[in-house]
Amino acid sequence: MHRVNLEKAFHLLAENLRAQSELKFIENLTRLLSELLSADHVMVSEVFDHDPKRAHIISFFSGGCHQTSGSYDLQGSPCESVLNSDSCIFNEGVCQSFPDDEMLQTLGAESYIGVPMLTVEGTKLGLLAILNDAPMQYSTDVLALLQVAASQAAAELAQMRFTNHLKESQRQLLTLMDSLPGMAYRCKNDRCWTIEMMSRGVYEVTGYQSEQLLNNNEIAYADLIHPQDRDELDRAIRLAVASDSYFQVNYRIIRADGAVRWVWEQGKGVRSDNGDITHFEGFLRDITEQHLQQQRIAEIAFSDELTGLPNRPALLNFLQREYEQTSAPDLLLVLLDIRGFRAINQRFGLQTGDTLLRVIARQLQAELRKFDQSAFLARITGNEFVVVSANYSAGIGDFLQLADHLTQLFADPIAVHDHQLLLNFKVSGAFSKTAQSGSELLQQASIAMYEAKQNELSYCTFDTDLEQKVSLERRQTERFLRALQNQELTVHLQPQIDLNSKQCLGAEVLCRWFDDELGTVPPDTFIAIARKQGVLPELGWQVLKKTCALIEDWQTRYQQVPPVSVNVGAQQFASADMVDEFVRICGDLPASSIILEITESDLMIDPRQALAVTKRLREYGFELAIDDFGTGYSSLAYLQLFDVDILKIDISFVHAMTLDEQSKTLVNTILVMAKTLGLTTIAEGIETEEQAMLLQKLGCEQGQGFYFARPMSPEEFEKQWLHP
Repeated sequence: MHRVNLEKAFHLLAENLRAQSELKFIENLTRLLSELLSADHVMVSEVFDHDPKRAHIISFFSGGCHQTSGSYDLQGSPCESVLNSDSCIFNEGVCQSFPDDEMLQTLGAESYIGVPMLTVEGTKLGLLAILNDAPMQYSTDVLALLQVAASQAAAELAQMRFTNHLKESQRQLLTLMDSLPGMAYRCKNDRCWTIEMMSRGVYEVTGYQSEQLLNNNEIAYADLIHPQDRDELDRAIRLAVASDSYFQVNYRIIRADGAVRWVWEQGKGVRSDNGDITHFEGFLRDITEQHLQQQRIAEIAFSDELTGLPNRPALLNFLQREYEQTSAPDLLLVLLDIRGFRAINQRFGLQTGDTLLRVIARQLQAELRKFDQSAFLARITGNEFVVVSANYSAGIGDFLQLADHLTQLFADPIAVHDHQLLLNFKVSGAFSKTAQSGSELLQQASIAMYEAKQNELSYCTFDTDLEQKVSLERRQTERFLRALQNQELTVHLQPQIDLNSKQCLGAEVLCRWFDDELGTVPPDTFIAIARKQGVLPELGWQVLKKTCALIEDWQTRYQQVPPVSVNVGAQQFASADMVDEFVRICGDLPASSIILEITESDLMIDPRQALAVTKRLREYGFELAIDDFGTGYSSLAYLQLFDVDILKIDISFVHAMTLDEQSKTLVNTILVMAKTLGLTTIAEGIETEEQAMLLQKLGCEQGQGFYFARPMSPEEFEKQWLHP
């Protein structure tokens, strides 16, 4: 609940300002907060000066819908604490803390967070509260979001109170018109909007006395309207006249003192006996402060709080306007990613990281003002900045020029809090001519950034080749996940041969995937997909299940079935219940039927966890083989620590040992070490007779590779290597 996307949340709150009425706004607000925060109950309550001990519910969103409004006593409730402070937070136990709060007890809420609704002057109009049925850890992000929402609600509540007052005032217009905090009027339907009647509020709104405006004695009211807003005002009035309804519009006027103020006006045309609109009657008031508050909310929603730069929603709005103004804008979007920024935060602290981001933002702004004043700069994530330029959009050369220019700004270390921080950037780019929208353009730059990170590139641009590569990866991922779900992957086996007797002493299980559309997909490809998608454990368990079923079948038909080695990934080893799952899948199979293979680098990711897992597996009787030995730690200490049974010599050493003496010596050293420790040795990737004979001479016991047999289907393995 508390990992709130503030940019999206503020954007949605700002959008909510477009509600047609204040009450509708507040109702939308409670529903929106419930969705954004996954809150069980959201409540907006109003408190009046004449009855300060009782709260009146304006909107109560609970159980997925709006509930009947009512009122409740503040005394003995957490809401009382909200009105006496800036906030009230109970992560748990709120019911126990306020046993006399009847409504709270009825709801059975466990956690609570509330903030007051304040006007611009600081007056408390009521409160906004979030309740949940389970304990919650309310973050500062949630508190900040509620404070902004409460500010909006307060503005709308003030507006709602005023609107209610206005309705009452209209009923008593003849006696109360001059006391209204605004200007009531009656004017002709002419070009000047000649005012025939107005209330005394005209001076507070316009700065002119009534006699100056009456009948255009000194100036016409139409001349006060800001020139840029006149067309919109005329349009609103025309639409209202056409539908015989009230018009409501916000626009600017220029006061007598030259100040520009925002006013809200509501009016309606008055028809003569023959049906012509001869006059307008209405009311207007100064809403400058409210407008500025709404503008501030919009600024919050579309700006990065830390650096003051536009944020991701602001960037997308900018790009959307560019695409709306020109169907094919000519733009270059450059994405800069600070490498190792998380390490900076962890090593020097968040304050140092924040200061660094502000320094980077200032330097980028200053430099762009020098050579590309029209460029748009934004910060879209913690360590990513975006530059959009129309002056560097000709092609890859322009991208490289701009990327070099930006990264050279930070060639020297940056001094932050007595630290000298040397930055490294990865830069990606995308051209608008390849994208149909702003969001697609940003996505293309992000794809190019991912490619740069994957391949350790400093710069990368999105192009047709990258698009095809990404499209292929996406299709491969989708089809692999479907194949995994449908258990369409198969197993092959490669025999492990005794180098002396040439008998098959075991086999390694290898996963294979044939797709109707993609054909045979290499294991490296789909294993990488499984790792990225976090489904490598599921892939491993499926292979184990298929292997166990195969062994069970063979053991019912053959007297001797060699043990089968199954690869176990690091993600499986990281699971606390890995052993239980392994034993469950193996079922009644003898432990000697299965050998676990794991690379030494995977084994050392979490040595303590690996030690606990291997110890339990040994207790069940399973053997452990170290795959690709020699490419990682190659430590005698960990071989003894993990009680290893088998060493598999990596293919790279097998291929090199016949080419140079140093590699041959290394293989011999591994074999001597294994023999000293009483370990079985298996050489991988044997492809020639020379390799096999040399390994045999050096004392290697077993081998596997194309020289003996390629990986084959279970049927082929059974036919060639199993005997009744």
